[in-house]
Amino acid sequence: MANWAFGAGSTGGSSNNGRVSFGGGINGVSQGIYEESSTQKAPLGSSLEFDDGRKFRYTKGGAAIAIAAVVANDTSVGLFAEADNFTTVATAGDREFTMTGGGSEFNTTAEFYAGSYILFTGGTGEGQYYRIKDHTTASSDKITFSLYDKLVTAPDGTTDIIITGGPYQQVLTADGTSPSTATDSHAVGVAPIAVSSGYYFWAQTKGICSVKADLGTTSQPHYGMELIVSSTHDGFVEAKLDAHDGYQVVGHFTSPIGDDNQYIPMLASLE
Repeated sequence: MANWAFGAGSTGGSSNNGRVSFGGGINGVSQGIYEESSTQKAPLGSSLEFDDGRKFRYTKGGAAIAIAAVVANDTSVGLFAEADNFTTVATAGDREFTMTGGGSEFNTTAEFYAGSYILFTGGTGEGQYYRIKDHTTASSDKITFSLYDKLVTAPDGTTDIIITGGPYQQVLTADGTSPSTATDSHAVGVAPIAVSSGYYFWAQTKGICSVKADLGTTSQPHYGMELIVSSTHDGFVEAKLDAHDGYQVVGHFTSPIGDDNQYIPMLASLE
């Protein structure tokens, strides 16, 4: 039932209604935005959206995460760097195909690539990409992928591939301090609570949120200024300056003032 408020002393007809969407439908998930869970209660990436514009994505934490920290996906999970020279058995219209590498290329961990995306980067079928539903355990560097969708053009021995993990499969505190050695890539959300390693939570991707601020490295941001991940404090944000051209914007400052090493309001824009 809608939770509307009208009239004197109300919030002007606002509501706090949330809706979860996954699997092509509207479904309920028994886990609130201020709760974590050791067991998975929804498909990763499921969205939860409120009437006020806040949006969340169901996410798995790959390590302990502090409250209000910006998080980024762990690129080491479900990743396979670009490679070629495969022996391939595939048929257009099928939802599975087999590839054999040149030796110890594929990860042998069960379900390692499940939920990841396989891209055909060159050769036959180039430009296509598919989400991996499941796969066999690699044996003698041979692996069979099961896909969510049918192959349009079947790959062959000329096809080059990259496998990249899903953005919400496993996340870490965004590392802006050592980008050359970090395993995380782009920011995907903000943790509304402290998260235990290996637990599932709702990462906020849009709307007003709380985030830790690094205002000592750059100047005090003005109202509406773009914010990026801090270059000196993991998981913090700092003002985007001209020197940060090309940096990922995670949100906008929504207060006329804020203090260094304190929490500030941000309009997240991570969708």
